[in-house]
Amino acid sequence: MHYFYGMTQKGKRGQKNKDCFLIDDFVVNCGFKKKQSKKNGFVLSVADGLGSALYGDIASQYILTQFSNNRKLLSRALAITMIDNANSYLLKKYQGNATTVFTMICGSDEKILIFHVGDTRAYKLTKRNLIQLTNDHTEVQKLVDWGVIGENMRIYNNKKHIVSQCLGYYPKICIDIYPNTFEHGEMLLLTSDGIHDYLSQEHMESILRKSINIETNANGLIQAAVQQGSTDDLTVVIVKYI
Repeated sequence: MHYFYGMTQKGKRGQKNKDCFLIDDFVVNCGFKKKQSKKNGFVLSVADGLGSALYGDIASQYILTQFSNNRKLLSRALAITMIDNANSYLLKKYQGNATTVFTMICGSDEKILIFHVGDTRAYKLTKRNLIQLTNDHTEVQKLVDWGVIGENMRIYNNKKHIVSQCLGYYPKICIDIYPNTFEHGEMLLLTSDGIHDYLSQEHMESILRKSINIETNANGLIQAAVQQGSTDDLTVVIVKYI
């Protein structure tokens, strides 16, 4: 059985929530959604419309709606085509004023395929640890990769919000694709930067392990990020496989 819970909340910084999330056929840009399913297939995503973009909320909802509408047909090739087409559409229609980042997970038969552009993230909680499954497309990530700063310093770096890849701005984009597994007893987590830019991975893991209730987990992450000073929009999606 798969148990799903997603929640998104407008931050103090903006006038509207530019985040949204997808759980199968539900695209949500306000509040929460919970679901359970015996089926082994699912599609999850978190999208974060860039704060500098006038229509970031339109961009984030647009790409997730495309995923939702085609969820029963999604394959590696179709997902790549959809993402490229969405990028071209947003760039042509809004001239760089509707941009978004996203992370999407397709799951089937204990296998998952992650499609990723930007600085939203996917994690997996196993019995042993919390593992980050995606790599940020940001200027601060480059500094970490190059060894200029340590991993523990990224949270304090003033370049952490500068993304190097997004939909709706660049004519060509780089889509990271990560295959992985999802087994009994594990949890998958998707977050926007309003969460993970303000909480260390260790802090996030401690919150996830405090309760077996994924609604409690999601609310705990959002509350902790706000307590740590997050003024950005905050979004969490969790799926637990029992």
